[in-house]
Amino acid sequence: MRRRAPTLAGPLGLIFFLSLHPGRAPAAPALEKFAIAHSTVSGSQAILQVMKDHGIFERNGLDVELLFIAGGPIVMKSLLTGDVQAVVTAGPASILARLNGADPVTVVGLINTMDHTVIARPGITRPEELRGKALAVNQIGSADDFGFRFALRKWGIDPERDARVLALGGQPARYRALQVGQIDATTIQPPLTARAREAGFMTLAALADLGLHYQGTCVVTTRMLIRTREEAVRRLVKAFAEGIHFMKTRRAETVKSIATFMKLQDPAALEETYQQYTRLMPRAPYPTAAGVRTILDDLAATTPKARAAQADDFIEPRFVKQLDDAGLIRRLYGP
Repeated sequence: MRRRAPTLAGPLGLIFFLSLHPGRAPAAPALEKFAIAHSTVSGSQAILQVMKDHGIFERNGLDVELLFIAGGPIVMKSLLTGDVQAVVTAGPASILARLNGADPVTVVGLINTMDHTVIARPGITRPEELRGKALAVNQIGSADDFGFRFALRKWGIDPERDARVLALGGQPARYRALQVGQIDATTIQPPLTARAREAGFMTLAALADLGLHYQGTCVVTTRMLIRTREEAVRRLVKAFAEGIHFMKTRRAETVKSIATFMKLQDPAALEETYQQYTRLMPRAPYPTAAGVRTILDDLAATTPKARAAQADDFIEPRFVKQLDDAGLIRRLYGP
């Protein structure tokens, strides 16, 4: 009878291998390919460049391809057709897709509020002075329109009766309208906030400081992918937790990655962007049912299915919870 050759496992096996093959080590496991698309080139999604530049995906066993596909609905389509395995976008796109029968689910909440700031022309120094004024948003029904109306109601101003809300398009168009006096106030995001402040425009409030729960920038995959590649999704979520830690603790390297991602060189604008998004990103990036509920309530007027929908059905927080319960996030930041 042939005798089986003895085998060595663990550290002894590694020592035996190296004794037979000096200068050689066992090959590292192959990285798992994973495609991620993002919907905008902004500070809220620059974490992707940070993670790519500093090997955070690779350290978690993932070979990530980053793709830019403009617009939430279009980037969501790329996820649902299987062209990518995850997307980084704002919450409404995935919520609408799920209401329409698809199976996207949010696994990471990068920003669980809105990152807009209300600015006004010189001479307006208090929010209540917006009563009766001309205000600009991107489109009626857009995210910034919702946020602005939320702020107005917080300040006791009825956006239908007490103000004139105009749809003027993207931030550059609204900022120009403010410069020429066509409007009295609008909402903008970094890095334009730095330029507006330097130009003498007044900062009235950051929406994030008004107690607004909103599923803003988030990482979305599908329940099908979780069933078939659960370990890859777990490693992806861990990578994002590590990416947030890197951003919060490694300023110089993060600012350089933000500059690359946004093709931005102005030091003040870069600092504004860094400060805003490191402040808004939570250490433990749970997706938020309260933020989903806000979006569902807003959609209910035009999408009847939103009225009966349960916010918990749109999120999968267990991957962040596993990291949190294991103490990994706490250990990242030390005692």
